[in-house]
Amino acid sequence: MSHKGTGTNAARQERSHAHSVNETIAGGTAIVADLGIDRLVSYRIGQDGSLVKLAESALPAGAGPRHIALHPNGRFVFVMNELDSTIVSMALDNATGRLSIIDIKPAVPDEARETNHCADIQISPDGRFVYGGNRGHDSIVIMAVDQETGGLRLVGYVPCGGATPRNLALTPSGGHLFSANQNADRILIFARDASTGMLTDTGRAIEIGTPMCVKIVG
Repeated sequence: MSHKGTGTNAARQERSHAHSVNETIAGGTAIVADLGIDRLVSYRIGQDGSLVKLAESALPAGAGPRHIALHPNGRFVFVMNELDSTIVSMALDNATGRLSIIDIKPAVPDEARETNHCADIQISPDGRFVYGGNRGHDSIVIMAVDQETGGLRLVGYVPCGGATPRNLALTPSGGHLFSANQNADRILIFARDASTGMLTDTGRAIEIGTPMCVKIVG
């Protein structure tokens, strides 16, 4: 999947780079995070699986959108930007596929931004908290979500328990979060407090070579 354009980061945005695709909660629309052109591109999904482009929604230059998380209410979309280490909250118009920016927050402290590259983003089952993986800062950022406006508030950072948290996964109940720490050869398991959003290291881990993705089924 390729789109026209380039970004401001010559090393990483020399062309379109569609990094992830998610179908909306309402269904029938796919949102593509294109890291190379700093845009989210929405498509209508045909019954035969064909894609018809609906809209392109711009993010700040050099943001580098990598992954998105969908709020259960279907109104909000949260974007993890790899290149400028930010999390963006956006409002989704399900009819047109267009997204508009609500809020932008740094994913790491200011002093860590130059050496950090954001990775995955997940949302709690109740939509009250989002979690993002920070490679470089080697942390998981926790943001609270305003359920009415979609605004973001920093809750805190938790060390990921290794190096390079490339992927995160929440259990269906939301009681635990798994962090795939790629360069530490381990998946750390956190307990999650549903009321505060905070994570606590359980002391349990899955030792495995170069974990890059965790999927929980069942």
